[in-house]
This record gives sequence, structure tokens and C-alpha cells, in this order.
Amino acid sequence: MRRVGAVPDKFTYPLVLKSCAGELRVKDGRGVHGSVVKSGLDEDVFVGTSLVDLYGKCSEIECARKVFDAMPQRSVVSWTAMVVSYIGAGDLVEARRMFQQMPLRNVKSWNAMISGLARVGDLRSAGELFEEMPERNVVTFTAMIDGYAKAGDMASARTLFDQAPVRDMFAWSSMISGYAQNGLPNEAVKVFVEMVSKNIKPDEFTLVGLMSACSQLGCGKLAKWVDSYLSESSIALETAHVVAALIDMNVKCGNIERATELFEILPKRDIISYCSMIQGLSMHGCGVLAVKLFMRMLQEGINPDEVAFTVVLTACSCAALVDEGMHFFEMMKNEYSIVPSPDHFAIMVDLLSRSGRLNAAYELLNTMPMEPNASAWGALLGASKLYGDLELGEVVAQRLFELEPQNGGNYVLLSNIYAAADRWVDVSLLRNQMKERGVRKVPGCSWIS
Repeated sequence: MRRVGAVPDKFTYPLVLKSCAGELRVKDGRGVHGSVVKSGLDEDVFVGTSLVDLYGKCSEIECARKVFDAMPQRSVVSWTAMVVSYIGAGDLVEARRMFQQMPLRNVKSWNAMISGLARVGDLRSAGELFEEMPERNVVTFTAMIDGYAKAGDMASARTLFDQAPVRDMFAWSSMISGYAQNGLPNEAVKVFVEMVSKNIKPDEFTLVGLMSACSQLGCGKLAKWVDSYLSESSIALETAHVVAALIDMNVKCGNIERATELFEILPKRDIISYCSMIQGLSMHGCGVLAVKLFMRMLQEGINPDEVAFTVVLTACSCAALVDEGMHFFEMMKNEYSIVPSPDHFAIMVDLLSRSGRLNAAYELLNTMPMEPNASAWGALLGASKLYGDLELGEVVAQRLFELEPQNGGNYVLLSNIYAAADRWVDVSLLRNQMKERGVRKVPGCSWIS
């Protein structure tokens, strides 16, 4: 433009600054700012607002505030840009203060503040503004629905969802993902069916939430339907997070062949996709294949983290692959310098216990650098019952009574160990001990099993 001698005006600069802000090109934006000052347009309200927006989006909050304070005139858009800048910088206190100082507010101002508060989990403040807001739109409702869903309050999210006069795709997606993330997969599927019945086409984020729900349900038939629906839709299967969710759903629903097919065509496999496959294979009794896949991951140069070792150790435990489990446990410590967590130790205790190596499991518990958790001791107690080790069972049970004094399941397990050894007097004494301590027997557990 300048090469041909054209001079930018107050309409040109906002467009250029908007482009810089959209691409976070703050250096170029500063250059444009310099040109604005030279042209004497820095006092124009539209240009000034564009500068505030630029610096706010580029995390230059001090520069944004400096431009804002220097503006001789400010519109409601200028104020809103400054509020949004503070929200983007994570300074909700200053954003709220500026919001309260605004001489005039529009729907975007209210929505910006409500969305910011809901995003950080301050639903009480967001709710108060929601009630004060003179006129709400679909963005207002969606922000609150998403906030409640992320906070796990699906009852409040559903109430607002039902009250919303209009629902956008993000509102539907928030409900589906919210139900899935909060352990209510059936409700997530119901919302999806409701959405489709209204001829609303889901986007990729909605389908990812649905696939998460299907993974929890483990329903192969439903997974195949979702897979087919996705294949026939306009959503690109090349999108990484969509393919990852599709693999996770299929492998956890037992569609191993389809999951493997999708996994192999991934342009780039990462630790997340590998862990999804390994975990799914383990869940469906393919422990040997899970271990082989973990080894392949290492060969591809992907370094395992704590979660990856948790997944492969669990696979070894489920498949009773003791030697492999011990190998990976030592690898984690010696080759990758990862300090085993209580969960890692608990898995190893379970692995050793299932294979009948009760003394080795007990020794491992006693050499832990931290206090063993109840799940580790519980695995050993269960194995003591399975293999009829009365002496070890008594020792482990007493430790569990200290850790979980009100867990009736531990008493029942020890009672079953006594019963198997015809120690009926001890069974009776244990019952009395439970009564004295006010411990209730776990429903569904028998004294003799």
C-alpha cells in the first residue's frame, strides 16, 4: 500500500492491527503502532481500541493499559477490550474492577466477564453476574453451562441447558463432554441422541466427547455405530485428537482389529496413542500384545513417562507376566530415573501376589521408600486368602485395620482365611471385634466365600 503512495487512515489501521493480533505478531504490531503515532491517529477511538486488543491478545498487558489510559475517548468496545485483556492475562481481580468501572456495558462486556469467571471456576461470582445481566444470549448460557460442566455440577448445567432459549453447538458439546468427564456416559449418549433428533450436526469436539462416553460404556455395538457415523460425516479423520479418541473408543470397546487399523495409519504416533492401545489390549486379555507394543514404542524413540509405566505394569499384572513386570519396574528406575509412585508399587505387589510370590510382595512393601497405601496391602491380603497363607494374612490384615479401621471388607477377607483353616473361634472373635468397633460388613460379602 505504501509502495504505491497510499496513506493509511483510521479505517486501515484497525484492519492491519486486527491481523497482527490474530497471528500474535506483536513485533509487527509495534511497528504499526509507531506509524499510527506518526500519522497523528493515536487519539482515534477505533485505532486506540485496536491497539488495546493487539497488546492484550499478545499478553502485553502493561502496554494495553498504557494505550487505554492515554485514550482521550473510550467506547464500550474499548472498555471491553481492556477487560478481556486482563482476563486473558489471568488477572480476574483487575478485570472485575474494570468491569465495575465501566460507564456502559453491552452484551459482549457481560459475556466476557461471565466467561472469564466461569473458566477459572468462580461459578458463584459468574452466577451472580448471570442473574444481574439485563439481557442474555446464547453465549451467556453456554459459558455458564460449560463452567458448571467442568466443575462437575451437571445438575446445574442441565438446568441452564434446559432453560436456554437457543443452544449452540458448544452448549451441546459441553453437556456431552461434561457427562462423559463426570462418569455419566449414559447421559452423554442420551444428550447426543437428543441433539441428532433435532437435526443438529455434531462437530468434531462433540464427537470426541461422545467417543469418551462410549469408551466408558465399553459397548462394542455403539462404538461401531459411532465409528460408522464419523466415517460418513464431513469431519476429517486426519485430525489428531479425533483419531486418538476413535482409537481409544474402539480398543476399550473390544474392537481391537479396528483400533489397530486406525493406530497403524496414524501419521505420527505419540505416547498418548500408544498408551491408549496398550491399556485397551490389557483390558481385553491381550497382555502379551500390550507388552510387545510397549517395546515397539521404545524402539521408535518415544520415552515413557510415569503414566506409560503404570499402563504397561498393569498389563503385566493382568496377564501374570511377572518377569516382564519386574524388568519394566527396574527399567523405570534405572534407565529413565523415574521414582516409582505408591501406585507403581501397588501394581507390582498385585503382580507378585497373583503369581503366588507372596513373600516377595511382602518384602517389596517393606522396602518402599514411602508408606504403602491400602490398595497395596489389600492386594496382598486378597492373595493370602487365595493361597491360604494364614500367617501372612494375619500380619497384613492388622496393618489394614490400622489404615482403614472402618473397611469391613478387610475383616471379611481375614475371616474367610480363618474359616478356610477351620479357625472358627477366630472367626467369631473377629465378628465381635467388628461389632465393638462399629464396623459394618460390606453388602454382598460373605463371611465364608
